[in-house]
Amino acid sequence: MSEYDWIEKLEKQPNYKLGQNFLIDTNISRKITKLVQGQLADPIIEVGPGTGSLTNELLKDNYRIKAVEIDSDASELLKLRFQDVPNLEIFNEDAMTFDYAELTGPWWIFVSNLPYNIGTRLLVKLIVEVPVIHRYVVMVQKEVAQRIVADQESDDYGALSVLFGLFTESKIQFDVSKNCFYPPPKITSSVLTIQRESLVDQEMRLDAFEISKVAFQQRRKKVRTSLSSIISEEQLEELDIDINSRAGNLSPNDYLKIAKARQ
Repeated sequence: MSEYDWIEKLEKQPNYKLGQNFLIDTNISRKITKLVQGQLADPIIEVGPGTGSLTNELLKDNYRIKAVEIDSDASELLKLRFQDVPNLEIFNEDAMTFDYAELTGPWWIFVSNLPYNIGTRLLVKLIVEVPVIHRYVVMVQKEVAQRIVADQESDDYGALSVLFGLFTESKIQFDVSKNCFYPPPKITSSVLTIQRESLVDQEMRLDAFEISKVAFQQRRKKVRTSLSSIISEEQLEELDIDINSRAGNLSPNDYLKIAKARQ
């Protein structure tokens, strides 16, 4: 059956509030799966599998999958579609409150056509709280992808860019047309790969991220002002940071230097 045929088996129409735009182009699903680059039987967590387009391709490569789907209708359909598959567990739960302590053992890979309504919040939560996930292959709104990979030269650069710059190496792989989904969203999507390694100074990097959020809340002000409650002008100068620069002029490493100077 086609992916659209599976969608028609749902009892309810796709839910806009849940960000349900189901991927129906199997060629795109396969392209995403090739980016996983895992080994045989590697563990994968998939969020928002919907009717199982990506899940189906991942299973062809013999990955072990935990699939987290908030919609009970879609969860039941997944159980029907993959009823004879032993290496798939389906959790009818909210990905924002799912117990990621369940991800034990070796490194995990996160794969998702992320629901638009939680995509950014969930990625931040996982990068910060779940270091056992070391690789992400995700589809998000193109504008979110651009913010994640942005550097100081870009208008898209912000605290989100700093977080991913501090913890990961991220790359936009390709864009996905709205015509590859049902119902088609109003925006273009992008597929990202995100590599997150273990870091001995993780707490310091989290502090640097928090400092960047303070700076970007007053992004038009000079850092001598926006960060005055955190670090003095003299300390900034000692770190070779221009006190007249603004939040968007500081690199992730600059924010890390500020965090270290506070210790």
